[in-house]
Amino acid sequence: MAEIKIDDTALINVRDKVVVVTGCAQGIGAETVHQLFQAGAHLVAADLNDIKGQSVIDKLKQDAQGQRLDATYVHVDVSSYDSVHALFKHALDLHGRVDMAIHCAAITEVGGWFAPGADLDSITSPPTTKVLEVNLFGTLYFTHVALAAMRPGSNAQLSDDKSITLISSVAGFKDSPGLFAYSASKHGVMGLMRSLRGYLPSTFNVRINVVCPWATDTEMISGVRDIWFQNSLPVNSPGEVARIILQCNGDKNIHGKAIYVAGGKGFDIEEGINRTEPDWLGEKQAIDLEKGQQVLGTGSGWTDKQT
Repeated sequence: MAEIKIDDTALINVRDKVVVVTGCAQGIGAETVHQLFQAGAHLVAADLNDIKGQSVIDKLKQDAQGQRLDATYVHVDVSSYDSVHALFKHALDLHGRVDMAIHCAAITEVGGWFAPGADLDSITSPPTTKVLEVNLFGTLYFTHVALAAMRPGSNAQLSDDKSITLISSVAGFKDSPGLFAYSASKHGVMGLMRSLRGYLPSTFNVRINVVCPWATDTEMISGVRDIWFQNSLPVNSPGEVARIILQCNGDKNIHGKAIYVAGGKGFDIEEGINRTEPDWLGEKQAIDLEKGQQVLGTGSGWTDKQT
């Protein structure tokens, strides 16, 4: 795997950019907002938890000690399309443009799927789909609206470099027993990035990447934290993951990558998958598949003939 090198030049490219961030109230999202502020970005930070979300912005103001601060908190429910639309409209009304969009909002498994001993009489009602609504549909909504807000010519743009960073998980590419809906949702985020990376440069002039953290010291791993540390397994700090996120947004050469973050370091898993494809798929199958991909191009043929 190719390691993603941290380069402070990327932070320079973040300065003065208008950045929309969801999931700002805690964990990786809060650290991302903090580092963006330090890098000089214009922030529109959003969360469902208004008390915690606003407190993150208030803390930035307190720590600024008279320095320039351009950070606004906005309420958002990412499972609601109208709420996501209102978030980006607020950003455009406030700044006239959106340069970067970072989607950190997510929830972990809430249970109810595949319970041992369940019979037909006990599952007459469907389990909750909240995890899919937040993690998968929320990501679709966020990306869809972000691209419209970044559309060339729609508003005054600071530069030609615009980017979207989505957050998946190690559960987005590795089997994760017990995280049934969560893993399905995070695989979906990976699929969304892969379907867009060949499409966006020519249609929207936007870069897209996905960050896939392994265990990160946030509330999401509270149920396994003790056993994790007892086995001396590597763990990310939220700040380390946030720094990878900023690298994705600030480095113009990073596009279409899925970056696995473990022990505070980032690795591009797509490079290895693509490089070794003839080995695990077969040489002829890999050649045929690549030819098919070239024939399909940006994929517009899938929808052009639909009414």
